Amino acid sequence: MSKTYSNQAIHLMRTAQMSTLKLSQMADQKASILLGATFLVFSLSVSRALSGGMPISLMILAGFSFASSLCAVMAVLPKVGRPTGKIKNANLLFFGHFTWMDEEEWQDQLLERLETDETVFRTMAHDMYQNGQVLAGKKYRFLALAYKMFMTGLFLTLTVFAIETLLS
Repeated sequence: MSKTYSNQAIHLMRTAQMSTLKLSQMADQKASILLGATFLVFSLSVSRALSGGMPISLMILAGFSFASSLCAVMAVLPKVGRPTGKIKNANLLFFGHFTWMDEEEWQDQLLERLETDETVFRTMAHDMYQNGQVLAGKKYRFLALAYKMFMTGLFLTLTVFAIETLLS
């Protein structure tokens, strides 16, 4: 006997998928904002260094900005490449998995998963789970590290600048 699901089940799944997608978009936007800020700071620092003296406080800010921008890039850098061998438990809804499959094989597997409500929901849940893994394990981890580095750099820059000002 097949399981029956509430008429609202599909709405729950779609809402959860949209929420995950929105969180991914927000992470990308935050990384983009941070990249813009760090590249501006880094560019101004390089310009200042080329024109003559560069105080230690500015070197600190440039270094932390550069490190922060690397983490922000890692947060949004897509994982690409041809998988080696057959992907175990492939996500048929993710292009990174299905584009390496024969189209007919992909269609057959996808249609098989559309046969019952349970297999449809399992396919959607698998997609959400994998998207969540990428968000938590990569995007938000690197994004948090990028912002922490930038804040640390700002704090150290202010501290060293204050010391430089007092000593001059």
